[in-house]
Amino acid sequence: MDVIAAFKTFVRVAETESFSAAAREFHVGQPAVSKQIAALEDYLGARLLQRSTRSLALTDEGVEFLTYARAAIEAVDEAVEQSRGREGHVAGVLRMTANASFGRMHIVPRLSLLGARYPDLRVDLVLEDSIVDMVGQGIDLAIRFGDPREPNLIARRLGTMRMITIASKSYLDRRGRPQRPEELKDHDCLVFGGMQDGDLWPYIEDGQTRQVGVNWRLRINNSDALRQAVLSGLGIAMMPSWHFPDLWENEALETLFDDYEKPSYPMFAVYPSRRYTPAKVRAMIDFLQHEISLDPTMTGGVGLV
Repeated sequence: MDVIAAFKTFVRVAETESFSAAAREFHVGQPAVSKQIAALEDYLGARLLQRSTRSLALTDEGVEFLTYARAAIEAVDEAVEQSRGREGHVAGVLRMTANASFGRMHIVPRLSLLGARYPDLRVDLVLEDSIVDMVGQGIDLAIRFGDPREPNLIARRLGTMRMITIASKSYLDRRGRPQRPEELKDHDCLVFGGMQDGDLWPYIEDGQTRQVGVNWRLRINNSDALRQAVLSGLGIAMMPSWHFPDLWENEALETLFDDYEKPSYPMFAVYPSRRYTPAKVRAMIDFLQHEISLDPTMTGGVGLV
């Protein structure tokens, strides 16, 4: 039995919770994957997966073995990279996670350029609005906003998430343009329902953050829908500037209170702490750093004239 191949198959079956998904990834039939897992279990003398007609789950032995299997695969990858030189050959599957809206707007559109540069690299993109357990789900790389708190992760700065107050010009022409944040109480505001105190918007004066209560007309727990509400002229919102990549060119939009400082948060690429960083992870981070450096919504100022 090819032990390393069996380890890789087991890891992908465990991560995808599917024989079929792993079979598609390795370009083989599902029976071949099932046979390989059965052979691995016989080889180890332990049941790794609990199968039923509708579900697939790791046994206690499978959970424990998954850690060892990942470590073994990592060691093999490191040995290959070292033999090829430190730069390594950028290939294989990069399992990556990001905020759903950010991934859709800023990662997916750039994947064709990435693919042209690294034709042997495949990206398994997990888009979630919630924070994903990177180790538990076998994630190689994640995009995070704000200072990372997990001590077992290494972070590299990509850019800045800047908050803006924004509305469509059609709304402002209809309802008037507030000159001070306090005037928001007389306007239709659009608030994000996925966080506490979404109707308290922060503005910074003299180094102090003050919360301005707004009169919300619509509350949405999905940032894509909130962005669409802004574009549809339903009201005023406070959102990250990267939600509007065409901010300067879009004549239908207008930012408010540009003289008032608003919060900004660092944007990081984070990955698990290891003895070495795989070439595929280094390549993706360098690629994103370059691409984001060209995007003014995540680097420079964001006010519209």
